[in-house]
Amino acid sequence: MKIKEKQKLAKEWFIKLQNIICNNIEQLEKEYGSNIKFRKNKWKHGEFRTIKGKVIEKGGVAFSNIKGKFSKKFSKEIPGTSKSKRFWASGISVVIHPTNPKIPAMHFNTRFICTTKSWFGGGMDVTPNLIEIKEKKYLHN
Repeated sequence: MKIKEKQKLAKEWFIKLQNIICNNIEQLEKEYGSNIKFRKNKWKHGEFRTIKGKVIEKGGVAFSNIKGKFSKKFSKEIPGTSKSKRFWASGISVVIHPTNPKIPAMHFNTRFICTTKSWFGGGMDVTPNLIEIKEKKYLHN
């Protein structure tokens, strides 16, 4: 498959994923008696959505699609930049802070990056508000 086709598919998937995540959070809010919806904020590289609700104290789901050029210094750390510093990237970033202090805050991001090489990257972390030693041991085991 050609790289342009991969970029198109990745971009379409991240837009769809943003919609899925936001729709599910809005549905969860509705189930708990809140008709709150995400506020949509367009920007030149995508769309950032925010919510403040009954279940989710504060959250954001951002889609981006960008292209540019890495700095000379930074490009030395990036695969596929020996001949060209140019890149294309598309992805999604999610930050959710639930109202319930027993539910950890969550950050998740994933992206598709293209230089003369291409790859997916990303990660996820959860940050507990309350330290539960039993839960901490369970998670790390």
